[in-house]
Amino acid sequence: MGETPALPTFEVEDRSFTRLILGHNPFLGGSYMSRARSREYEERFRTYEPIRDVVVAALELGVRSMMLSIDHPRNDIIGQAIDAAQEQTGLAMSNLVIIHPGFRDHLDFMRRVSCQVCLVHGQNTDSFFRRAERTFPQEFVDLLAAVRAEGFVPGMSSHNGGETIPTARNFDVAVVNTPVNKIAWRMCPCVEEVLGAIRDWPRKVIAMKPLAMGRIAPEEGMHYIATVPGVDGVVVGIATPWEAEETFGAFIRASVAPS
Repeated sequence: MGETPALPTFEVEDRSFTRLILGHNPFLGGSYMSRARSREYEERFRTYEPIRDVVVAALELGVRSMMLSIDHPRNDIIGQAIDAAQEQTGLAMSNLVIIHPGFRDHLDFMRRVSCQVCLVHGQNTDSFFRRAERTFPQEFVDLLAAVRAEGFVPGMSSHNGGETIPTARNFDVAVVNTPVNKIAWRMCPCVEEVLGAIRDWPRKVIAMKPLAMGRIAPEEGMHYIATVPGVDGVVVGIATPWEAEETFGAFIRASVAPS
């Protein structure tokens, strides 16, 4: 399977990622849809094999990147699943990890999963942001510098992209990760400001929540996100190989469709 072609890529400085990025929220047992769905995910992904199967399906569709987080009790089995999927397919991954100020306690995990970019967690980014002054404090600067010092490229997630993305121009933020979807779910403070900030941002943008956590059908949601100006990559969580085929397939079809 080592000859499986990768999807188109984008670069964050000297690090390369496929435009489609596998999200990992389902593997953590998390769902924004319902407690019942979360419970089902918790049960399904108690061992590494079901996670491996989803990662393999993504790799076979051309995805080579995944977004992960630190400080979760399931990280060991997620790391095991990534190792097994790469060994099974003969394909290497280039991944991103969402971090918080204590990230240095998790460097072994981050390096194990081929972390290339660290994204400051959205809760941290948005709490750091000083709206009245339109700036970030020294703690944010120090965190970005610590990421650089460990050999990773710094970025940030935010659920307030309309305000934080323009401000990030003045800081060492190489890539931003923010919600973008057809129904403007969690696009704050409003869809117009978020889309304007993305269009004007001179660095890289990864859209998250493109299906608004199940509120938009895959074909509709992925077709929309494939056409948004300024979006370089898209991260979406997948819970089964069949979902990978449907959701990633929809994005691939939309990306090659005539305009």
